[in-house]
Amino acid sequence: MSDKPDSKEKTIIAAAKLLRRQGYNGTALSDILAAAGSPRGSLYFHFPNGKEEIAVAALTYAGDSVRQAIAGAAKTSKSADEFLIRIVRGMAADLERSDFKEGCPIAPTALEMSGASEALTAAAGAAFQSWEQEIATGLQSFHFNAERARLLATAALSQFEGALLLARTYRRLEPLQRAEEPIRALVQAFART
Repeated sequence: MSDKPDSKEKTIIAAAKLLRRQGYNGTALSDILAAAGSPRGSLYFHFPNGKEEIAVAALTYAGDSVRQAIAGAAKTSKSADEFLIRIVRGMAADLERSDFKEGCPIAPTALEMSGASEALTAAAGAAFQSWEQEIATGLQSFHFNAERARLLATAALSQFEGALLLARTYRRLEPLQRAEEPIRALVQAFART
């Protein structure tokens, strides 16, 4: 996305935020237009297939934003456990900043639309897979072999997503904070084998 978003980018960014908060069925086209400050005509010009097309673009955008944050965490960490803990703490900071209204940017739509929309299911799956791959790549930079890195990436992402769901539901950061110890244990267990 450019430094100064155009109406298409504003629409995607607004939709990503709304989907993160409200899910797909809870987000109307009028909500997206209002949040983006875009005229209705631009919506149909940029997204002739309507809401589903916007949501796919929003999930892709949100997924790539998270993937970039994961890559950044790997580059600024000195160890595998520090890398994974940075991810958890980033999630906690985002959740707290949103007053517990914005958890995972993909999960609400993924859960809601799985089986109902092939396009949305594919976009959500691609986002999660890109996160797993980015975590595995980061772990490889800390000397995990590819297979162990892939397994640990799946385990870590599952831990992150579960803790994030609990934290958002409980409206407390403790589940994410408590996730740090099991993540450290996972890193140690995978490093030994």
